[in-house]
Amino acid sequence: MTGKEKRWRRFYIFLMIFFYGVYLPISLFEWIVGSSGFPYTALIVGLALPWMRKNHIHTIKKQWGT
Repeated sequence: MTGKEKRWRRFYIFLMIFFYGVYLPISLFEWIVGSSGFPYTALIVGLALPWMRKNHIHTIKKQWGT
């Protein structure tokens, strides 16, 4: 595993912790309480983030040949 791949993996871990641990619960809570509309952005990002991470890490591996 290259240093570049390690840095991106660490970045995605922090991003996913922030999103799934902070942003998504707050968005869902606001929606349930009724102070905002349905959290479409949270839903789209929540579904796309794991796919984006997998695709990006795969591209880095292919680019650096590891």
